[in-house]
Amino acid sequence: MVRQKAIIRNQNGMHLRVAGQVVDAARRFGVDVTICKGCEKADGCSILQLLMLGAAEGSEIEVIVEGKESCEALSSLMGIFSDGGGI
Repeated sequence: MVRQKAIIRNQNGMHLRVAGQVVDAARRFGVDVTICKGCEKADGCSILQLLMLGAAEGSEIEVIVEGKESCEALSSLMGIFSDGGGI
């Protein structure tokens, strides 16, 4: 298991496109992803749960990845958050 904190940089927060990119990365690497914002947790394979976190711009989240390719998956996920989801 690996984990890292990130700040949501997209001005629209974690919206549908960003959540979709998180789900795609989790499925591509075949890992379990949990995104935490404060005490709230979301399954990284559920777009709906990710959206329900309500992670606005500037929110601090923690990305937790478990699985065989967890380091590679974490690197990919952090890339999504660091560049604002490609927007």
